[in-house]
Amino acid sequence: MSKITLIYDDESVVTKNILIREDFQEHNPSLSIITNTNKLDQVDQIIKTLNRGDIPVLFDHAMHSSAQKAQELCQKNLSGDNALPDDTKIIIFTSGTTGNPIGVLKNQKNIESEVKAQLQWLQKWNFKQCLVTVPFFHIYGFLFGFSIPLAMQLDIITKEHFLPNEILDICSNKPTLCITNPVFIRSMLKGNYSYTLTNTLFISSSGPLEPYEAEAFEKKYKTTLMQIYGSSETGGVAKRSSNEIFWTPLQDVSIATIEDILYVDSPYTSHYVYDDTLTKIASPYKTTEMVALQDERFKITGRVVEIVKIGGKRLSVVEMERFLEDMDSIDEALVEATYDPKNIRGETLTIYVVSKNKNINKRHIKRSMHDFFGGVHIECKIIISDYIPKTSLGKKIRKPLLSKGVK
Repeated sequence: MSKITLIYDDESVVTKNILIREDFQEHNPSLSIITNTNKLDQVDQIIKTLNRGDIPVLFDHAMHSSAQKAQELCQKNLSGDNALPDDTKIIIFTSGTTGNPIGVLKNQKNIESEVKAQLQWLQKWNFKQCLVTVPFFHIYGFLFGFSIPLAMQLDIITKEHFLPNEILDICSNKPTLCITNPVFIRSMLKGNYSYTLTNTLFISSSGPLEPYEAEAFEKKYKTTLMQIYGSSETGGVAKRSSNEIFWTPLQDVSIATIEDILYVDSPYTSHYVYDDTLTKIASPYKTTEMVALQDERFKITGRVVEIVKIGGKRLSVVEMERFLEDMDSIDEALVEATYDPKNIRGETLTIYVVSKNKNINKRHIKRSMHDFFGGVHIECKIIISDYIPKTSLGKKIRKPLLSKGVK
């Protein structure tokens, strides 16, 4: 029997056993909202709800739009053609960072088939524990921080708020599967720490790391880092190791492209989502990623909602942010685009930068962007900000990027 250990910020510890029943009586399941308590209580609520045969509804309480949608769903009387499918196991709401949040329905086959596929490559490791730095109310946290370690019969260790050295300390104790995200990887990479973590596997998701960052992390800690690509709707799609640019699809995942947009088909992909009404997902599923294919693998070149057209040229706001964050004077950057049909150059950009230097040279930034992006005149306004808002998984919260006119 696995157990979950929660370390509080005052370093006190609480431990509970985890027992998932398979023998609950058949009944008409009800929806059960998993409340915004500490991580251990969230897991406890998920387990009790599953053991009753009810349907847990997971969402980030800090995201008002997601919370509102989840509450609306639970208050609705869904019946007839709009009734929840009988095989619905769990509902996970997206954060809605780039638009409208939706509830993604997962059935037993979605979950079990992906867990089985992930175990295919994880079983070669001899882990003694699973350290979870991410929340459990996202598909990534639910699968990798909860379902997969239980299938591997690993004890789960988590904390309300991690510091980089705390992650490294726990991983150094015994062979560890560490479920984390790029924010923590970059923090550990920048820190002045000295650890040898040969028996630890770090799994990172919620946004790709640059290959040079992943390689530097592995070299610094003599460890292994694997990245996972996917979404709430698709579940896991592909993985890549530290030195790879291209993503390799997981077992049973089929990919294709239409006009460079990635389409995915797999047993992990949801069949329904909730967005005011229950909607069936087309198969194969159309993602928001623009990709390039090579030998049945793919490289992400941008997101449809994060591609802007300036001076007739398509540019990725994510690539702009990475370019800015590589500048010595800028710690973080967020690029937002506004489309104005009267602006013949295309989108106008608002660039928020976090910098210790409040007198940074905005003209130099604009000139550098102009030179780096092929001499394109980028009409932008630069705003010095104290912070960039993020979700609990470290994703930047941006307004919906308008991509009108992008072909």
